[in-house]
Amino acid sequence: MSYKGWYFDWIEEWSQFFQRCNWYTFRFAHIEVEHDKIMGGLEFTLVLLGLGFRVRWNHTETEQASEIIGMAEAARNGELETKPWRE
Repeated sequence: MSYKGWYFDWIEEWSQFFQRCNWYTFRFAHIEVEHDKIMGGLEFTLVLLGLGFRVRWNHTETEQASEIIGMAEAARNGELETKPWRE
């Protein structure tokens, strides 16, 4: 699996109002642009009246991204040593 590439997410905030939730979040208007230098990506988010999308372009596999990818692969292969959160 390649780290570089385009990723797309739909955002829908209306369905939460038909469920028993602990809290509700609704965005009337939200526009955001992010340059994620540590992970090597650019991201754009647009939400209007609770409907929107997020587009991300991972353009560079940075050292930090490679480290996280390695940890995820080790977890999938059962090679990570786990410790209890509380002892």
